[in-house]
Amino acid sequence: MKKTLAVGHFLNAPFIEACSPHLGRIRETFFAWPGVLSCRPAPEFTAELRARMIADLKWARENGILLDTLFNCNCYGDIAISDEIADFAERMLGEMDAEGLFPDIVTTTSPFLATIFRRKHPSLKIRLSVNMRVHGTAGLEPILDLFDSFYASRERHRELDWLSALSQWAKAHGKTLGMQANSGCIRQCPYQQFHDNMHGHNRIAQSKAGEKFGFSVFLCKTNYERGRYEDFLRSTWVRPEDLPEYENLVDVVKLATRRHPHPVEVLNAYATYSFDGDLGELMDASHKFPRKFDNRRFDKAKDLWLAVRGCRDANDCRHCGRCSALMDEVFA
Repeated sequence: MKKTLAVGHFLNAPFIEACSPHLGRIRETFFAWPGVLSCRPAPEFTAELRARMIADLKWARENGILLDTLFNCNCYGDIAISDEIADFAERMLGEMDAEGLFPDIVTTTSPFLATIFRRKHPSLKIRLSVNMRVHGTAGLEPILDLFDSFYASRERHRELDWLSALSQWAKAHGKTLGMQANSGCIRQCPYQQFHDNMHGHNRIAQSKAGEKFGFSVFLCKTNYERGRYEDFLRSTWVRPEDLPEYENLVDVVKLATRRHPHPVEVLNAYATYSFDGDLGELMDASHKFPRKFDNRRFDKAKDLWLAVRGCRDANDCRHCGRCSALMDEVFA
């Protein structure tokens, strides 16, 4: 077992209690500091919740878990390049430092903030967010001096030969490579940029406003409501049992647990490489289907699953019938 997991800090379950059994597996925890917009809706940080978060992060640091703070909102509007955002970011880092929690890593979608962090804090490790969706080295080479690590494109990380080549490239350039294990987005989601941008504003209010127009920003949900369940198999998530193959190629495996309804279940599954249940519920967003994608049945349909997982046409689906055949085996 390798120490690769990056666990999103969560407040809807006891964080320390959940992480304690898996200290040999958890490399990092990532979090948005109170007041910082990120690519998830922020909780209402009462004094109690803020104190809980600080206590959890202090425990993590004391137990050798790296701290990765997020400035990964996709939209900063009119202040995207400004003294205002630069000063704000510096103030937030100062608040963390005052608590003894100056981060080891900062993950950002903003090349501007990355530039500011690099100049002001040369020892701070800067990570390119998975939400920047860089699909290969052509996009990474121009920013080698700006980022110390990056996440592989979700759209391609099931391609193990590509991931292997990217891993070798990262090592040759002194960079750390990560991937996200439990994305519940449909592959190449055309709503993702629109959805992520909303998090820079009042996403909850906007989502409610969408109901007025019969519009949902969750394309995955509406897609599945139309019965297109095969798209779940074509997505980019990784089974917990398959994770060791990926851990041979990446340094960090991100678990999206910050706003997940079942964060402990997600952590336990990927930390132990084992899960008995509905794979849809592990993903972010967590999906409730009319039937289960029974994880144990994937073992019985291993050859078919490996063909679907490694499909070369996954980004340009030809509807060859393999996903449909796998559905018959695992959709119980």
